[in-house]
Amino acid sequence: MVVRSGNNKSARATLPRVAPNRPNELVGERMLNKWIIALLGLFLLSSACADESANAQSRASNTGPEVIRERLTQARPDLPVGEIRESPIEGLYQVQLTGGPVLYVTPAGDMMIANGELLAIGPGGFSRVEDPHLVEKRRQTLAELDPAEAITFKPEGETKAVVYVFTDVDCGFCRRLHQQMDTYEDNRQQLPGYRDLGIEIRYLAYARAGMGTASANKLITAWCSEDQQSAMDELKHLRSVASQSCDDHPVAEHLALGVELGVSGTPALLLPDGRMVAGYVPPTDLAAILELN
Repeated sequence: MVVRSGNNKSARATLPRVAPNRPNELVGERMLNKWIIALLGLFLLSSACADESANAQSRASNTGPEVIRERLTQARPDLPVGEIRESPIEGLYQVQLTGGPVLYVTPAGDMMIANGELLAIGPGGFSRVEDPHLVEKRRQTLAELDPAEAITFKPEGETKAVVYVFTDVDCGFCRRLHQQMDTYEDNRQQLPGYRDLGIEIRYLAYARAGMGTASANKLITAWCSEDQQSAMDELKHLRSVASQSCDDHPVAEHLALGVELGVSGTPALLLPDGRMVAGYVPPTDLAAILELN
């Protein structure tokens, strides 16, 4: 559109310039930012859910009956693992050993309850999950225990470690342990015994059948004999020993002490740091546990 000015010169009309509405622009920017943040949050949430789903699938693939069977077999190839099914206890599987007891195992196959004990399942076998308070109590008790109360079998050379063993003369694995005190033969090989490896064995009495039984009386005989080591050696080799009795034997006290320290069977090996190894352990394996190698 052309308008005439007073001086009759023509000029092009232009729209007046309007100052930008800065507040409105800021509102728009803020709304856009909010949408970006919201979309980013949804993306992160979906990623987290995807990761969690992947982790759950991974955990699921590493749990269950087949994993449990594999872990138990790795720990003990000779273990007769039978049926595995969910147990009445939520979160645990029930494993029936063929011709044996029932184990209660975690879905990942890394822990189990057997004979009232909590055990860790590892590639090399089972190990007790120890109560730190009880471990410390054992350590202090052994440190304060009078060695004269034990029947001791010392190495001829240097003693590198002392292990207290709760024993019963009528226990088959206790006899095996004793028969490997010195060099012994296994599969036509001569292997070092406990004493050969510098391990001093100190026996404490643990009459599994209780006081007043034949087993308890045999232990009393060993502790009341003039030559305690010879009497114990004879009894461990199933040889007859004349019955002995005395008023100051510690057999009943040892049994009570064993119960207090968590012993439930024999042999039970108490290490200097308070750990307990339940059952027979070959000499070289015990030396490895004691880190003597």
